Amino acid sequence: MNGPIKVAVLLPSLNVGGAERLVIEELAWLKNDPQFSFAVHLVFEKGLMFETLRSLGLPFFVWDAPHKSVRMLGQYAAIIRHIRANKYHILHSHLLDGIGPLVGKLAGVRVVATAHIDKEYTAVERFVLALSDLVLACGQRVSENVGRFIPPGKIARLDNAIRMPEKRDLRRADIVRKFGIKPGSRILLTLGRLTRQKGIDVLLRSFSEVAHIVPDAFLLIGGDGEERANLERMAKSLHCSDRIRFAGMIGDVHEVLSVCDLYINSSRCEGLPMTLLEAMSHALPIIATRVGCNHEVIHDGETGMLVPPDDPKRLSEAIVGMLRDDQFRKKVGSAAHDFFCRSYTIDQHCTKLKEFYLRVFSRSTN
Repeated sequence: MNGPIKVAVLLPSLNVGGAERLVIEELAWLKNDPQFSFAVHLVFEKGLMFETLRSLGLPFFVWDAPHKSVRMLGQYAAIIRHIRANKYHILHSHLLDGIGPLVGKLAGVRVVATAHIDKEYTAVERFVLALSDLVLACGQRVSENVGRFIPPGKIARLDNAIRMPEKRDLRRADIVRKFGIKPGSRILLTLGRLTRQKGIDVLLRSFSEVAHIVPDAFLLIGGDGEERANLERMAKSLHCSDRIRFAGMIGDVHEVLSVCDLYINSSRCEGLPMTLLEAMSHALPIIATRVGCNHEVIHDGETGMLVPPDDPKRLSEAIVGMLRDDQFRKKVGSAAHDFFCRSYTIDQHCTKLKEFYLRVFSRSTN
């Protein structure tokens, strides 16, 4: 074949989330590889991370399909025609489990689909995902889940990954002031969409107990979403809102990770959260719920602590215990950092992703 392998990357939009950030990381690493040519297709709106995509200098298409309307099928048909006309070789689908692989097959190309979350797949999603030539699972738990309806030869594990953060000279006092945190506070951080899935309501109930026991504890919540107003009202009703800051979307997460004392994931369900990897890259002590692939990176008592989901009491006990044991926090933070460096850097991830693309493409030429 003359020329590079043409890959169409298809996802709903570039709203802020772990899967979207992974796509950006992959494209930033692979864009200059002469074996491949990438174009990004956003089915709906651009999303808050669109400018980050634009800065990569890759071709992109925003199809502006209407949400929850049969008219979106017309836009999917237009995408299929475009992929056919421009002779792509591979479609890589993200977050479109019930339609993405079908788009690729109707366009006559090979399909790679990434399964980003450990969830209960609908019958339609199972059928459509099974059309893929290769399903990439973001962790072992997700691989086992999709393995219930995808043949073993069509599944591969490709753990999430991030770039190693750059070393920067950041002054804690400046960042604390920026977010309106009382100087001398011990900062607990959580990042993510403010949805029920992320369990921020559980964390708030837990923190209301922690605040009585640890007088200098402060909770910083980064992210936005449909539950924000409810969560802010809940914080006030728990009489600890003066020790909680809803920071909204945080552009530079590594800035806040560099100064916080403890990272918390309180999710009800997950895949393999990018935020855990980011916290590990900063050698932070971590408490996470035992859901999805969390236990694959947080080994209880070794690289952090695991607690049951939806259990404010167990979570508050873990937070207090961690804050009271400086030596343990340092030990698990260091172990988490070492584990991240060995297994979850973007270089390792993208080297494997290239191999998967080449494998799928070779099937189409045989």
